[in-house]
This record gives sequence, C-alpha cells and structure tokens, in this order.
Amino acid sequence: MKKILLASTALILSGGMAAAQGLSIGGQGRMGIQYQSGSPYVTASGGTSSYRTEARFQLNFAATVQADHGLTLGAFSRARMQTTGGTATTQATGVFSGARVFVEAEGFRLTFGNQDGAIIVAGTAMGYAGGCGIGYEGGQQCGDTAGLAATQGRPGVSWFNSTGGTGVNAGVQQTINAQYSFGDFTGAISTERGRGYEIGAKGRFDAITVAAGYQSARGGTSRIATLSAHYNGGDWGVGAIVARIAGGGLPAINNFNVQGNVNVGGGNLYGYVGRLNGGTALGASYRFGLGGGASVVAGVERSRNIFTAGNPQQTTASVGVVFNF
Repeated sequence: MKKILLASTALILSGGMAAAQGLSIGGQGRMGIQYQSGSPYVTASGGTSSYRTEARFQLNFAATVQADHGLTLGAFSRARMQTTGGTATTQATGVFSGARVFVEAEGFRLTFGNQDGAIIVAGTAMGYAGGCGIGYEGGQQCGDTAGLAATQGRPGVSWFNSTGGTGVNAGVQQTINAQYSFGDFTGAISTERGRGYEIGAKGRFDAITVAAGYQSARGGTSRIATLSAHYNGGDWGVGAIVARIAGGGLPAINNFNVQGNVNVGGGNLYGYVGRLNGGTALGASYRFGLGGGASVVAGVERSRNIFTAGNPQQTTASVGVVFNF
C-alpha cells in the first residue's frame, strides 16, 4: 500500500511526547458482476434478481505518533463509498466506520474500539477468519471460514465492520483487544461489550502455521472452538480448519474444510471443500494480476447460506476487477 505521509522529526515536544507523527492513506477500488441463487437480491423496485452490478471505493486512514519510552500510539478509521446496481439496501456514500485507537510497545499492543476480535487477529492460520477467499469481493458467503464469520442463530466471532449502524458486529461495537507478538508467535485476548471474550494464538514453524481460538459469549449464548493449520510451499499452499459452534438454543455443529492454492497460468487458483452446517460446502476462485496492485478475479461458491434463516443451499458467483493503493 502506497502511503501519503505527513510527518516531521520534531513536530511536538511537550509532556515527553513524540519525535515524529504521521498520517497514511490507502484503500481499495473494485467493480464487478455478482450472482446469487436461492435468495435473490432485492431490487430498488421491490422485485428480485439473481444478478447485480457492484462498485466500491474505500479509503483507509491511519495515524501514528512515536512517543518516548518506546511507545507508539495510533488510530484507524475507514470511509466507504459503494453502489450496488438495482439494489435498494446496500447503497453507501461516504460512510465512516467506527474508529479504533491503540498503544504499542515491545511487541504488546492494546486496542480499544471497532476492530477484529482475538480469533481473527491470532486464532486462525490463514485467510480472514480462516477463509473469505472466493471472488473479487472476498466471498459473498465465506463458507471457507467453517462458520466463523457467522452462523444462523449465533453471532459468530467478533470482527471489524467497515460501515456504521447498530447491533452485533456493527460498526459501533466497543472491543478491547490485548495482543502480544514475539518472533513468529502471536497471542491475543479480547472482550466486546455484551459479547463475552475470545482467545487466539498462532505460531509459524518454517513453512507451517498453526492456530487455535476460543470464544465464550456472555451468558453462554454461544461457544466457538477452532483449530487450523496451513503449509506455505511458495508457489502452492494447503490448509485445513475445523470449528465447533454451539449455543443460541440450537444444536452444536461441527464444521470443517480443506483448502489449497497453486500458481497456474500466470495467476493463482484457490479452492476449498468441506462440511458446513450439515451440508457440503465448496468453492473455487482464480486471480490474475494486472500489475500495479490490480487483479481480475472470478469465483464461484456453493454452500448452506450461513446468513439466511434455514441455511438454504445456495450458489454465488462473481467476476470483477480489484485494485489496492
């Protein structure tokens, strides 16, 4: 990510504060066509359609200050502008996320605000929450997370949300996360107001990364345990994740999948297959780099939809272009 840096070596010299401070701005742009079966998109006219167009532009704002005694302080927020063609419910114009602020020293970081919980930070060996690797948008279903992203009737793990709003996993949650990194090891513990706590730990041993995570929601309404491992072979990789999710007045479920990626045809092919909420889940995605941080990506995924009541079997697909800056 290219950065715009506004800094000097002696901007503030009061109260023992800092020798330097700066602001970095990065982000992402993307556009594409999305397909969804089973529960079609709702259009602006109130009808339904299996297809829609989508375009997004987002800016990430990060500020840091170097204090005395080895301390680094920082803050982060995101602005998202999005248009989803023909859909009335997902328009966004300059929506800012909830903010997070951290203090860090000697490998230890304490963060308050809108952020990922300990399982995403340190409790999975690959991907985002263990997956979200299908399509240019990073997965409409995220079935490769083995249900960690969300499971019907249960809130899933805590994660950073890029938009505003209220409710569980919205952009206004107040999470406290304590994280410690030493070499190739990272451990974290987090608590979110009204949600309970999460613990995560991962370590890398040469080409192998292993991770484990646990969540206990307040009042025992949800319990999640996960274990994952990934091998990075350079031009190829393979990983596996298992998750046991219980609570919410529903029977406990055991989800798992095996994932793999390989460089082929000048791009990277990624796929997974496993079990999700009692049904088969599988997906494949191909990413071809265009240079300058841009890629064209196509993907398809079929699983029990973890975001819809009854978890219907659903197929989603997309093709689009994404670039980071």
